[in-house]
Amino acid sequence: MRNLKPWGLAAGIVIITLLHYNTSTQYLLLHEIYQRLYYVPIIYAAYSYGLRGGLAASILSAIIYIPHITQHSDHGDVYAINQYAEMILFQVVGAVTGLLAAAERRERQRYEQTAIKLQRAYDELRSTVDQLLIADRHSSLGRMSAAIVHEIRNPLGGIRGAAEALESVVPPTHEKAEFLAIIAREVERLNSLVTDFLQFARPRSSELLPTPPGEIIESVVKLAGKQASKSQVEIEVKVDHDLPPVMMDAEQMKQVLLNLILNALDAMPDGGRLSISATQIGEELEIVVHDTGKGIDPTVRNSLFSPFVTTKARGSGLGLAIAHRLVSQHGGQITADDSTLNGAIFRIRLPLGCSPAMIETDLS
Repeated sequence: MRNLKPWGLAAGIVIITLLHYNTSTQYLLLHEIYQRLYYVPIIYAAYSYGLRGGLAASILSAIIYIPHITQHSDHGDVYAINQYAEMILFQVVGAVTGLLAAAERRERQRYEQTAIKLQRAYDELRSTVDQLLIADRHSSLGRMSAAIVHEIRNPLGGIRGAAEALESVVPPTHEKAEFLAIIAREVERLNSLVTDFLQFARPRSSELLPTPPGEIIESVVKLAGKQASKSQVEIEVKVDHDLPPVMMDAEQMKQVLLNLILNALDAMPDGGRLSISATQIGEELEIVVHDTGKGIDPTVRNSLFSPFVTTKARGSGLGLAIAHRLVSQHGGQITADDSTLNGAIFRIRLPLGCSPAMIETDLS
């Protein structure tokens, strides 16, 4: 700690020197004591400011004390030599203390940095353990949910078959016909939800093949084109022409992009613009999906890719979770941010040099 400023140290040295000049030479014992007092500011300066501080204090002490030695040379040559030797000792003490203080400071900083690294490593380890525990619970829940959902499909099939049989005998003008339409619509929604559950709980392995990114994007845009027109959303596609083929599962990547596009269309019920771009950044392919909708809801921002998180009234909350899992299976990353203007931006990054042997996933 540097509690005493340099001018305070200098003032202390001056005060000690004044004691010398204002004390009669008859009191040699006092002069000996005053002379030893110089070591206090010298050592303090060296410890607080390092080598330069120690030398500065020792040199200042010597400069302002040497005139006192010359004024009292009548004490003999031996006395003067002792005094000059003391001045040299000032320099030695200042230098050695400064070097030791600098070494001690470096060691303390090293210990502090090590403590910070250990704390960071501990926090990361604790976070990893927590994530593993959560993943284990999700895995158990996923297996149980998959078994339950699989059993739900059978009665759903029976309900659908019964509704279709009734539709063939109930005329469309009948007052009960609308209830059959509701049954068929809700069965279809439940079946879609069940499919999402099964796909999340038991995803198939990615079959990675060299695939042109532009073809994937073009195919997905065609699939979503009709709904985009209905929502008055203009889709703009920008794909670099020199993009190399990327090792990916075409169907899974179509599913990821289609999910992002449909979410973007839902976020723009009054129309807007949806831009999709694909570029090469270093050794990665970056696909950006940018809409001009209402942006990301702050309440789900931190858990956007977690299962069962949704802001839609009839959503399952599994679309982005499945997209995140599929992108991870490809060795890539998917992130989401609010646009600086409006809307949301989703970025997918896939390694260009990826091969099937490089990715081994076990998500059961």
